Amino acid sequence: MTSHPMFMIRRGRYKYIHCDADPPLLYDVVADPAERTNLADDPGFSSLAAAFAAEAAQRWDSTEIRQRVLHSQRSRRVLHAAIESDTSLSWDYSPVRDAANQYVRNHMDWAEAGPRSRFPRLP
Repeated sequence: MTSHPMFMIRRGRYKYIHCDADPPLLYDVVADPAERTNLADDPGFSSLAAAFAAEAAQRWDSTEIRQRVLHSQRSRRVLHAAIESDTSLSWDYSPVRDAANQYVRNHMDWAEAGPRSRFPRLP
């Protein structure tokens, strides 16, 4: 889990991960499938890392995305608190049932009550 958006670009054998709160990560997933060696600081991969960083900056506005996420989280917390504050209100669908008339009883004619309980209704 992170406090900022994370973005990943996979191109060929290279995988680049960007997060404003963390240093960049660059892996050669063919030579290093376990992703243990970060190539982002390797001078031999500086131009590749810079190209990936520029692409990430061009494709995603991390600050704007983070603000939208935080706003959404605040809204959901307000709604959750409102729902939790009144436990007597149920949001579950609970249809009203009248068992006295829903099933065939002694006071009913079964020929009339039976077809009402079938779906689709019989003519």
